[in-house]
Amino acid sequence: MDDSRDFPGDFSAAFSAAVARLQVAVLAACERQQAWPAKVAAAIAAAVDFAANDPQSVQLLTVDALIRRPDGGQRYVRMIEHFAELLRADAPPDRGRPKTTEQALVGGVATTMADRLRFETSSALVATTPELVEFVLLPYLGPGEAKQWARWVEQPSRS
Repeated sequence: MDDSRDFPGDFSAAFSAAVARLQVAVLAACERQQAWPAKVAAAIAAAVDFAANDPQSVQLLTVDALIRRPDGGQRYVRMIEHFAELLRADAPPDRGRPKTTEQALVGGVATTMADRLRFETSSALVATTPELVEFVLLPYLGPGEAKQWARWVEQPSRS
């Protein structure tokens, strides 16, 4: 498969640069919060904002990486593992939760963002932010508290 027409320049460099921009946005959002659930909610909101403002990078990091590049799958998995480790680092401990929880949650967020951008508008993606926050926090906090943080992320004064 000749992917050169789909990627002007070097795919590796473009992927690495896009991941770096996403990491900066997520980490900056986390630094402004104290509580772990607030950090998670802010990180998700930052990732969604990044995606809404730079859909080409999200396309590169998700769909293009998985479908069109021989080394893209490995890069995608490393990216998901990186963000899963950030989630896992301060998550409430629970020996009953599967070890793959964070990877599944981060992968679900990435897939949702890519799908929304492929089939809907950026504003439709942004509208899913509370749902994504609730989805990620549910296994840690339960439905009631996860829903509270989903509502919190909608507040303009949250930052």
